[in-house]
Amino acid sequence: MAERVAKENGVEEIKYLALTVGELSGYMPIFFEQYFPIVTEDRPLFKDAKLVIETVKGEALCNECQSLYNVMKHEGTCPKCGSREKTILGGQEFALKEIGY
Repeated sequence: MAERVAKENGVEEIKYLALTVGELSGYMPIFFEQYFPIVTEDRPLFKDAKLVIETVKGEALCNECQSLYNVMKHEGTCPKCGSREKTILGGQEFALKEIGY
């Protein structure tokens, strides 16, 4: 996607890619960090490009007691009442946030 956008806009060098990755998205930032150099090594457009990853916490609102909590930290269970019934408020994101030229 970044390569296509850069070509459409006449960009010859990408300096960085910024991703937003939620804790609950199913994507693990470590894999992007490990494979980014491999995926970009034969692409001159990305010669010195850096990868910037913003991690979004997985937050939920308990449907029973209305407490706000971190889903990952508490393994999906409300720390206040022990309920597993929740409404996910954030952390499912996965997006290419920014392309730095």
